Amino acid sequence: MENAIKIYATSTAKKLGEIIANKLGYPLHSTHIEKFSDGELFVRFDESIRGHVVFLISKINMPYEHFFELLMTIDAARRSSAREVILVIPYLPHSRQERRDGQRTAISSRMVADMIQLMGADRLITLDLHTNAIEGFYKIPVDPLSSLKLFLEHIQHSNIENLCLCSPDFGGIKRIKQYKKSLNVDMVVINKERLKPNAVSSMEIIGDVNNKNVIIIDDLVDTAGTLCKAADLLIEHGAKSVRAYCTHGVLSDPALQNLTQCKIEKLFISDTVMETVSHPKIEIVSCAPVLATAIENVILNKSLSQL
Repeated sequence: MENAIKIYATSTAKKLGEIIANKLGYPLHSTHIEKFSDGELFVRFDESIRGHVVFLISKINMPYEHFFELLMTIDAARRSSAREVILVIPYLPHSRQERRDGQRTAISSRMVADMIQLMGADRLITLDLHTNAIEGFYKIPVDPLSSLKLFLEHIQHSNIENLCLCSPDFGGIKRIKQYKKSLNVDMVVINKERLKPNAVSSMEIIGDVNNKNVIIIDDLVDTAGTLCKAADLLIEHGAKSVRAYCTHGVLSDPALQNLTQCKIEKLFISDTVMETVSHPKIEIVSCAPVLATAIENVILNKSLSQL
């Protein structure tokens, strides 16, 4: 089976794809992509993939043409007689819209799942789903990897004293407990009430952070408004310092401005969305090792449960 493996990356994931392919000892193959004058895309495989297992690494964050490029590439692979098309999508967009918020609304994460499967993908590997309920939208195998090992090793090497873990909401308690089990430190939770998306009306800390170096752990940071409010609140309640580890650094405007003005010391994100960010408080921890191990385990028919 190993001889029938080919690894590709869409135009948005070339750098990540190269790192992953190098770690696995495979070449990274390229598709031919054109954008016509009217904005339409054209995708073609310039070599035979008949009978091959194609691993397709892609970043499909905004704009939507990145997602459409992925769909076209899946369809092209299927029409080129690929044996399997396995997607490696570190960050699934629309993951925060997994249910109806009131009447007359769409469930857009279900729409993403339907389109991916309709084009013919056989498997999906992703990282830190916003909610595991999204797995239920897929009839194909979905492997939602965790950034636990990636960030845990980084935290351990930091040798931070009086460490305290913080979940920014009750939904993240399960994630925090996984870190707590390995680090054996205290944890706190922030109870927050939202007015609307990206807007929080009130926050309160459940637990003691006095004289502690706090690490906030979350799956995603968008405008960083909530994160910055949480960091300032923790400092007000006696925390010595506040750092954050957020897997997906969406960083929509005005995230960088918010980070500059708040009391957070450092924000660590993975390269699931952005590969470089020019900001003194932001550091990137690559997700390539975790994704490469997952691909290797799939190739060798090994379990992915430990990831």
